[in-house]
Amino acid sequence: MAATSEQIADYVMNLRRTRATVGWWPKALTPASEDAAYAAQDALLKRVILEDGAVVGYKIGLTSPAILKQTGLKNPAYGAIRKSRVFEREVTLKASNHVRLGLELEIILTVNANVPPPQAGKLYTKETITPYIESARAGFELIEDRGSDYSRLSAMALIIDVGWNWGSLLAPVNPDWRKLDIGNLKGTVSFDGEEVASGNSGDVLGHCVNSLAWVANRLADHGKTLKKGMIVSTGSMVACQFIPVGTTAVGRIEGLGEVTVRYEF
Repeated sequence: MAATSEQIADYVMNLRRTRATVGWWPKALTPASEDAAYAAQDALLKRVILEDGAVVGYKIGLTSPAILKQTGLKNPAYGAIRKSRVFEREVTLKASNHVRLGLELEIILTVNANVPPPQAGKLYTKETITPYIESARAGFELIEDRGSDYSRLSAMALIIDVGWNWGSLLAPVNPDWRKLDIGNLKGTVSFDGEEVASGNSGDVLGHCVNSLAWVANRLADHGKTLKKGMIVSTGSMVACQFIPVGTTAVGRIEGLGEVTVRYEF
């Protein structure tokens, strides 16, 4: 008998409390479909928001060739971002709070109005979702993958576990961001001053605004919408970079700023 969403949510809450390593997801706790996995994510969120605060946006994962190659997965997925896990400019994180911390370099968009569900037969596109963008900035998505074995990875596990979103770190907004071609910006990740990864924003579904359109459409499938002021972490332009303890990491996207993570014992 398949586990219920509530049983799966209880399992993940146990993982959060114990910081246990999960190489791969137990078969008995793996939903049969993506929609069932999102239902389990919703059940988990009812518990998580009591600790992390309200949902203030969404992350989109599995959007670039680098990430798809790294994980072996094929399609985008979303997860909820929670209020107390959003940081500005720089943050110091403790290794004792993590199993395996990864950093993903992303363009973060802020929504300027409530986004209605798409009309029947008229899904949002890059062009029709663009008027809902208030700002764009650089950021790190702070990934907690619980030590997953990517050779056995299932998209269901990532979806259930709020897309592995531990938190989001945002650069200040550049007020002139509209003068930039945000579909063609170079980004880099450095550890202790040495570049370890680079990518281009165009690698993320062809354009980061395509990610915004995708999540607006997918949320509607589950009776949800983007709200004014929400942030959307549009997907990483580099493979997830696992940060060694004792390292200072800097993420930069040209014209959109930089963010800094200090990872300590």
